[in-house]
Amino acid sequence: MAKFNIPTSRPEYNLPTGANENSFLNCNTPTDIFLVFMDCILEDIVYQTNLYGTQNGYNRLPSWKDYWSTSPDLGVKLIAESMPRALFDKILVNLHCNDNTALPDNNKDKLFKLRPMIDKMNSVFKQHYFGTREVSVDESMIKFKGRSSLKQYNPMKPIKRGYKLWCLADQKGYIMNFKVYQGKEELVNSSFEKYGLGERVVLELTEHLWNQNRELKIEKTLGCGTIRINRKGLPLNMTSDKTLNRGDHDSKYLSDGTAFFKWKDSKPVHIISNFHGSETTTVTRKERNGTSHPVPCPTAVADYNRFMGGVDLANRLRDLYNVERKSPVAQGLLTNKQLKKNQLPQTPKNMKRRKNAFSMPRDVRTSNTGVHWPKFIEKRARCEVCSSKGVESRPFSICNHCKVHLCLNEKKNCFVEYP
Repeated sequence: MAKFNIPTSRPEYNLPTGANENSFLNCNTPTDIFLVFMDCILEDIVYQTNLYGTQNGYNRLPSWKDYWSTSPDLGVKLIAESMPRALFDKILVNLHCNDNTALPDNNKDKLFKLRPMIDKMNSVFKQHYFGTREVSVDESMIKFKGRSSLKQYNPMKPIKRGYKLWCLADQKGYIMNFKVYQGKEELVNSSFEKYGLGERVVLELTEHLWNQNRELKIEKTLGCGTIRINRKGLPLNMTSDKTLNRGDHDSKYLSDGTAFFKWKDSKPVHIISNFHGSETTTVTRKERNGTSHPVPCPTAVADYNRFMGGVDLANRLRDLYNVERKSPVAQGLLTNKQLKKNQLPQTPKNMKRRKNAFSMPRDVRTSNTGVHWPKFIEKRARCEVCSSKGVESRPFSICNHCKVHLCLNEKKNCFVEYP
């Protein structure tokens, strides 16, 4: 590139230079000057420190014994007055759910010490709730990253590490029966030894529902679900994937009357059912451009999509009322008197909700500290706090956990008042 003789251009500068005297009018010492620069930084450090402390648990101490300490920087008066430390220590040491002397020599049940509690929970779940007609069986993960031989790893799931549960849930998300997966070496019910894992899980969890026309043909139970194409006994002469367009399907009936469907969505889907016929219907599908249109499919596919989400709903409800597993022992020391004192009266069904009541229950708003974060969305709606005060305000900000709109701007922060 050729060089040209271009003179330096320096525009005139008219802005003030040096210190802003207005900022240091009240400064009498070097410390005062230092704090002028550090005030906003210290505020951020305090906020981030409190936030980090919240994320790591409320009032966490080095040892559970420190909650009864007489030292002013450790002791927690609420806990110390709830019960003596020696009594809590005795409960902690002796807390048990099963008799150790009954442990068999060749025990294969990794949950032996919790077995009575698990069995009673399943019994009570079925005793007090009948469930809907349509029920579903699916797996559920309980997040856990500690050391345990029961911990499972599944990289394809949102919760990759934790305890794996097989659950039977109805359409309202109620868990009617559950089983903790203990691995390949788990103790197998002698009644279902000849079945594979998937068959055994379904049979065990639904056994109490047999002969009720709910779900497995030989027990007068209606069953419908997805199946892998490589399972034994399935017909091999199905229409090729390449010749099927979206919405096309093929079906075959096995010798026992069970129907097998192959339906092409974005990918081939295989459904087996012991009560569906050859009827067809439509399901709504979205394209990449956001448009929706109906896609033809067998009725078995539509019913499966409609009724298979019971366990997923249960997982969402569990996350909503989740227990903070990392919280200290302090939360377990509320006495019965304190619990009764803190109980809120239930509003009768025929009574209108007061204006100052929030749509989300208090335990949802105040639990799971550290997960209530502001989120800005495109749709505006009335602020819960402002609405309770009779003030009209429609912010774009919501609580990403409670899913309610709350004001968050330079003038007001309704997140503070929401709890």
